[in-house]
Amino acid sequence: MAISKPTPSSSGGAQTDVLAAFAAAGGSGAATQGRVYFGEQGGYRPKGAEEKGRLLPKRSVWLTEDEAISRFFGWRQKDQQDFLAKGIVSGLLKLGDGPMEASKLWTKLVKEAASYGKAGKKVHPFDILASYVSAAGGTRESQWQSMGAFEVNVATGEKRYVGPGTYLGDGKAQQIDTRTDLTDPDTARAIATKLFQDLMGRDPGAGELGAFASALHTAESSAPVVNTTTTTYNMETGQPVSQDTQSSGGMTAEGRALIGENQIKKSKEYGVTQAATTYQNAFENLIFGAPE
Repeated sequence: MAISKPTPSSSGGAQTDVLAAFAAAGGSGAATQGRVYFGEQGGYRPKGAEEKGRLLPKRSVWLTEDEAISRFFGWRQKDQQDFLAKGIVSGLLKLGDGPMEASKLWTKLVKEAASYGKAGKKVHPFDILASYVSAAGGTRESQWQSMGAFEVNVATGEKRYVGPGTYLGDGKAQQIDTRTDLTDPDTARAIATKLFQDLMGRDPGAGELGAFASALHTAESSAPVVNTTTTTYNMETGQPVSQDTQSSGGMTAEGRALIGENQIKKSKEYGVTQAATTYQNAFENLIFGAPE
Protein backbone atom coordinates (compact mmCIF):
# COMPACT_ATOMS: atom_id res chain seq x y z
CA MET A 1 0.00 0.00 0.00
CA ALA A 2 1.65 3.20 -1.19
CA ILE A 3 0.95 5.26 1.92
CA SER A 4 3.73 7.24 3.57
CA LYS A 5 4.19 6.51 7.25
CA PRO A 6 2.60 9.41 9.12
CA THR A 7 4.69 11.53 11.45
CA PRO A 8 2.26 12.86 14.06
CA SER A 9 3.13 16.34 15.24
CA SER A 10 1.44 15.88 18.61
CA SER A 11 2.64 13.87 21.61
CA GLY A 12 1.71 13.11 25.22
CA GLY A 13 -1.97 13.85 25.68
CA ALA A 14 -2.55 14.67 22.01
CA GLN A 15 -3.97 11.23 21.31
CA THR A 16 -6.51 11.71 24.09
CA ASP A 17 -7.50 15.07 22.57
CA VAL A 18 -7.89 13.46 19.15
CA LEU A 19 -9.97 10.65 20.63
CA ALA A 20 -12.27 13.03 22.49
CA ALA A 21 -12.68 15.35 19.52
CA PHE A 22 -13.48 12.48 17.18
CA ALA A 23 -16.07 11.07 19.54
CA ALA A 24 -17.67 14.46 20.10
CA ALA A 25 -17.82 15.28 16.41
CA GLY A 26 -19.16 11.86 15.48
CA GLY A 27 -16.74 11.79 12.58
CA SER A 28 -18.87 14.23 10.64
CA GLY A 29 -16.06 16.52 9.48
CA ALA A 30 -16.79 19.92 8.04
CA ALA A 31 -19.45 21.00 5.59
CA THR A 32 -16.81 21.66 2.97
CA GLN A 33 -13.81 19.59 2.11
CA GLY A 34 -10.59 20.19 4.00
CA ARG A 35 -7.06 19.02 3.50
CA VAL A 36 -6.08 15.60 4.84
CA TYR A 37 -2.57 15.16 6.21
CA PHE A 38 -0.91 12.06 4.74
CA GLY A 39 2.59 12.01 6.20
CA GLU A 40 5.96 13.36 5.10
CA GLN A 41 8.00 12.88 1.93
CA GLY A 42 11.59 13.73 1.10
CA GLY A 43 14.72 13.52 3.22
CA TYR A 44 16.55 11.32 0.68
CA ARG A 45 19.18 11.82 -2.00
CA PRO A 46 17.63 12.21 -5.48
CA LYS A 47 18.88 10.04 -8.29
CA GLY A 48 21.67 11.73 -10.26
CA ALA A 49 22.23 14.46 -7.66
CA GLU A 50 25.41 16.32 -8.52
CA GLU A 51 26.10 17.65 -5.08
CA LYS A 52 27.42 14.91 -2.80
CA GLY A 53 25.29 14.42 0.29
CA ARG A 54 22.53 16.61 -1.01
CA LEU A 55 19.12 15.59 0.32
CA LEU A 56 15.70 16.59 -0.83
CA PRO A 57 13.94 18.63 1.81
CA LYS A 58 11.04 16.99 3.61
CA ARG A 59 7.59 18.19 2.78
CA SER A 60 4.16 17.43 4.14
CA VAL A 61 1.75 15.51 1.92
CA TRP A 62 -1.82 16.81 1.84
CA LEU A 63 -4.75 15.25 -0.02
CA THR A 64 -8.32 16.30 -0.57
CA GLU A 65 -11.00 14.32 1.24
CA ASP A 66 -12.02 12.55 -1.98
CA GLU A 67 -8.41 11.63 -2.77
CA ALA A 68 -7.86 10.26 0.73
CA ILE A 69 -11.13 8.31 0.75
CA SER A 70 -10.34 6.72 -2.63
CA ARG A 71 -7.06 5.36 -1.25
CA PHE A 72 -8.98 2.64 0.61
CA PHE A 73 -10.27 1.14 -2.62
CA GLY A 74 -6.75 1.00 -4.08
CA TRP A 75 -5.34 -0.98 -1.17
CA ARG A 76 -4.42 -4.63 -1.55
CA GLN A 77 -6.77 -7.13 0.04
CA LYS A 78 -4.25 -7.76 2.81
CA ASP A 79 -4.04 -4.03 3.58
CA GLN A 80 -7.83 -3.84 3.85
CA GLN A 81 -7.85 -6.88 6.14
CA ASP A 82 -5.13 -5.29 8.31
CA PHE A 83 -7.22 -2.13 8.61
CA LEU A 84 -10.32 -4.21 9.39
CA ALA A 85 -8.44 -6.06 12.14
CA LYS A 86 -7.30 -2.81 13.75
CA GLY A 87 -10.84 -1.46 13.52
CA ILE A 88 -12.13 -4.52 15.40
CA VAL A 89 -9.48 -4.21 18.10
CA SER A 90 -10.21 -0.49 18.47
CA GLY A 91 -13.90 -1.18 19.05
CA LEU A 92 -14.92 0.93 16.04
CA LEU A 93 -15.78 -2.26 14.15
CA LYS A 94 -17.09 -5.59 15.38
CA LEU A 95 -16.53 -9.25 14.53
CA GLY A 96 -18.50 -10.05 11.41
CA ASP A 97 -17.87 -6.68 9.78
CA GLY A 98 -16.29 -6.70 6.33
CA PRO A 99 -14.92 -4.37 3.63
CA MET A 100 -18.16 -2.36 3.45
CA GLU A 101 -18.04 -1.43 7.13
CA ALA A 102 -14.26 -0.90 6.93
CA SER A 103 -14.64 1.57 4.05
CA LYS A 104 -17.24 3.52 6.02
CA LEU A 105 -14.89 3.70 8.99
CA TRP A 106 -12.05 4.91 6.74
CA THR A 107 -14.30 7.65 5.35
CA LYS A 108 -15.19 8.70 8.87
CA LEU A 109 -11.51 8.87 9.88
CA VAL A 110 -10.61 10.87 6.75
CA LYS A 111 -13.34 13.45 7.36
CA GLU A 112 -12.21 13.92 10.96
CA ALA A 113 -8.57 14.27 9.87
CA ALA A 114 -9.72 16.90 7.34
CA SER A 115 -11.25 18.90 10.18
CA TYR A 116 -7.85 18.97 11.85
CA GLY A 117 -6.27 19.88 8.52
CA LYS A 118 -8.51 22.91 8.18
CA ALA A 119 -7.17 24.03 11.55
CA GLY A 120 -3.59 23.57 10.29
CA LYS A 121 -2.96 20.46 12.38
CA LYS A 122 -1.16 17.43 10.97
CA VAL A 123 -3.34 14.52 12.05
CA HIS A 124 -3.31 11.43 9.83
CA PRO A 125 -6.45 9.23 9.70
CA PHE A 126 -4.28 6.45 11.15
CA ASP A 127 -3.42 8.69 14.11
CA ILE A 128 -7.09 8.85 15.02
CA LEU A 129 -7.46 5.06 14.64
CA ALA A 130 -4.32 4.55 16.76
CA SER A 131 -5.94 6.57 19.55
CA TYR A 132 -8.77 4.05 19.72
CA VAL A 133 -6.43 1.05 19.46
CA SER A 134 -4.35 2.47 22.30
CA ALA A 135 -7.45 3.13 24.40
CA ALA A 136 -8.50 -0.50 23.84
CA GLY A 137 -5.13 -1.76 25.11
CA GLY A 138 -3.48 -2.26 21.72
CA THR A 139 0.09 -1.22 20.88
CA ARG A 140 2.25 -1.17 17.81
CA GLU A 141 4.03 -4.22 19.16
CA SER A 142 2.89 -7.74 18.38
CA GLN A 143 -0.53 -8.33 19.92
CA TRP A 144 -2.96 -11.13 19.14
CA GLN A 145 -6.72 -10.77 19.31
CA SER A 146 -9.17 -13.69 19.20
CA MET A 147 -11.30 -13.87 16.04
CA GLY A 148 -13.31 -17.08 15.94
CA ALA A 149 -11.04 -20.03 15.12
CA PHE A 150 -8.17 -17.62 14.43
CA GLU A 151 -6.07 -15.03 16.20
CA VAL A 152 -5.18 -11.80 14.43
CA ASN A 153 -2.08 -9.71 15.07
CA VAL A 154 -3.34 -6.16 15.41
CA ALA A 155 0.02 -4.72 14.44
CA THR A 156 0.65 -6.75 11.29
CA GLY A 157 -2.77 -8.14 10.38
CA GLU A 158 -1.31 -11.66 10.36
CA LYS A 159 -3.75 -14.46 11.18
CA ARG A 160 -2.98 -17.80 12.78
CA TYR A 161 -5.28 -20.78 13.19
CA VAL A 162 -6.03 -21.86 16.77
CA GLY A 163 -9.06 -24.07 16.12
CA PRO A 164 -9.32 -27.88 16.19
CA GLY A 165 -7.42 -30.11 13.78
CA THR A 166 -4.84 -29.08 11.20
CA TYR A 167 -5.00 -25.90 9.12
CA LEU A 168 -4.77 -26.66 5.38
CA GLY A 169 -4.66 -23.06 4.15
CA ASP A 170 -7.19 -21.01 2.17
CA GLY A 171 -9.54 -20.89 5.15
CA LYS A 172 -9.82 -24.68 5.47
CA ALA A 173 -8.98 -26.95 8.41
CA GLN A 174 -9.17 -30.73 8.73
CA GLN A 175 -9.89 -32.85 11.79
CA ILE A 176 -9.51 -36.66 11.85
CA ASP A 177 -11.32 -38.68 14.51
CA THR A 178 -10.76 -42.42 14.94
CA ARG A 179 -12.97 -44.70 17.00
CA THR A 180 -13.50 -48.44 17.46
CA ASP A 181 -17.10 -49.65 17.30
CA LEU A 182 -17.49 -52.96 19.18
CA THR A 183 -20.66 -55.01 18.75
CA ASP A 184 -22.66 -55.20 21.99
CA PRO A 185 -23.21 -58.67 23.59
CA ASP A 186 -26.92 -58.92 22.67
CA THR A 187 -26.24 -58.18 18.99
CA ALA A 188 -23.31 -60.61 18.91
CA ARG A 189 -25.51 -63.34 20.45
CA ALA A 190 -28.24 -62.70 17.85
CA ILE A 191 -25.76 -62.95 14.95
CA ALA A 192 -24.22 -66.17 16.28
CA THR A 193 -27.61 -67.78 17.00
CA LYS A 194 -28.88 -67.17 13.46
CA LEU A 195 -25.66 -68.49 11.90
CA PHE A 196 -25.65 -71.69 14.00
CA GLN A 197 -29.31 -72.33 13.25
CA ASP A 198 -28.77 -71.83 9.50
CA LEU A 199 -25.54 -73.82 9.23
CA MET A 200 -25.73 -76.31 12.12
CA GLY A 201 -29.44 -76.64 12.82
CA ARG A 202 -29.00 -75.74 16.52
CA ASP A 203 -28.25 -72.86 18.91
CA PRO A 204 -24.63 -72.07 19.82
CA GLY A 205 -23.19 -73.24 23.12
CA ALA A 206 -21.63 -70.92 25.70
CA GLY A 207 -18.09 -71.61 24.53
CA GLU A 208 -19.06 -71.07 20.90
CA LEU A 209 -20.66 -67.73 21.74
CA GLY A 210 -17.49 -66.61 23.55
CA ALA A 211 -15.25 -67.68 20.64
CA PHE A 212 -17.40 -65.79 18.15
CA ALA A 213 -17.49 -62.62 20.29
CA SER A 214 -13.69 -62.72 20.72
CA ALA A 215 -13.07 -63.14 16.98
CA LEU A 216 -15.58 -60.38 16.19
CA HIS A 217 -14.03 -57.86 18.60
CA THR A 218 -10.52 -58.62 17.31
CA ALA A 219 -11.64 -57.91 13.74
CA GLU A 220 -13.48 -54.73 14.76
CA SER A 221 -10.43 -53.44 16.66
CA SER A 222 -8.36 -53.89 13.50
CA ALA A 223 -10.86 -51.91 11.41
CA PRO A 224 -11.59 -48.65 13.27
CA VAL A 225 -14.01 -46.05 11.94
CA VAL A 226 -12.21 -42.93 10.63
CA ASN A 227 -14.15 -39.67 10.27
CA THR A 228 -12.39 -36.89 8.31
CA THR A 229 -14.07 -33.51 8.77
CA THR A 230 -13.09 -30.52 6.60
CA THR A 231 -14.30 -27.12 7.80
CA THR A 232 -14.26 -23.93 5.70
CA TYR A 233 -14.02 -20.62 7.58
CA ASN A 234 -14.91 -17.04 6.73
CA MET A 235 -11.50 -15.33 6.89
CA GLU A 236 -13.03 -11.98 7.85
CA THR A 237 -14.84 -13.32 10.94
CA GLY A 238 -13.07 -16.60 11.71
CA GLN A 239 -16.45 -18.36 11.87
CA PRO A 240 -17.21 -21.67 10.07
CA VAL A 241 -19.37 -21.42 6.95
CA SER A 242 -19.46 -25.07 5.82
CA GLN A 243 -18.43 -28.53 6.96
CA ASP A 244 -17.98 -31.86 5.17
CA THR A 245 -17.40 -35.24 6.87
CA GLN A 246 -16.21 -38.39 5.12
CA SER A 247 -16.26 -41.78 6.92
CA SER A 248 -14.19 -44.87 6.19
CA GLY A 249 -13.31 -48.15 7.88
CA GLY A 250 -15.47 -50.06 10.32
CA MET A 251 -17.29 -53.35 9.73
CA THR A 252 -20.54 -54.00 7.88
CA ALA A 253 -23.25 -56.47 8.93
CA GLU A 254 -22.08 -58.78 6.14
CA GLY A 255 -18.53 -58.65 7.48
CA ARG A 256 -19.63 -59.61 11.00
CA ALA A 257 -21.68 -62.53 9.64
CA LEU A 258 -18.73 -63.74 7.56
CA ILE A 259 -16.53 -63.92 10.66
CA GLY A 260 -19.08 -66.15 12.40
CA GLU A 261 -19.52 -68.30 9.29
CA ASN A 262 -15.77 -68.88 9.01
CA GLN A 263 -15.62 -69.82 12.70
CA ILE A 264 -18.34 -72.43 12.23
CA LYS A 265 -16.88 -73.90 9.03
CA LYS A 266 -13.58 -74.61 10.80
CA SER A 267 -15.26 -77.10 13.15
CA LYS A 268 -15.43 -80.87 12.52
CA GLU A 269 -19.11 -80.85 13.43
CA TYR A 270 -19.84 -78.62 10.46
CA GLY A 271 -18.32 -81.18 8.08
CA VAL A 272 -20.34 -84.00 9.60
CA THR A 273 -23.51 -81.96 9.48
CA GLN A 274 -22.95 -81.01 5.84
CA ALA A 275 -22.26 -84.63 4.90
CA ALA A 276 -25.34 -85.89 6.69
CA THR A 277 -27.47 -83.22 5.11
CA THR A 278 -26.10 -84.02 1.65
CA TYR A 279 -26.73 -87.77 2.00
CA GLN A 280 -30.19 -87.19 3.50
CA ASN A 281 -31.18 -84.94 0.59
CA ALA A 282 -29.88 -87.48 -1.95
CA PHE A 283 -31.80 -90.31 -0.25
CA GLU A 284 -35.03 -88.34 -0.23
CA ASN A 285 -34.60 -87.45 -3.89
CA LEU A 286 -34.11 -91.12 -4.74
CA ILE A 287 -37.29 -92.15 -2.98
CA PHE A 288 -39.57 -89.22 -3.61
CA GLY A 289 -37.94 -87.78 -6.71
CA ALA A 290 -36.16 -84.48 -7.14
CA PRO A 291 -38.32 -81.39 -6.84
CA GLU A 292 -39.38 -79.93 -10.16
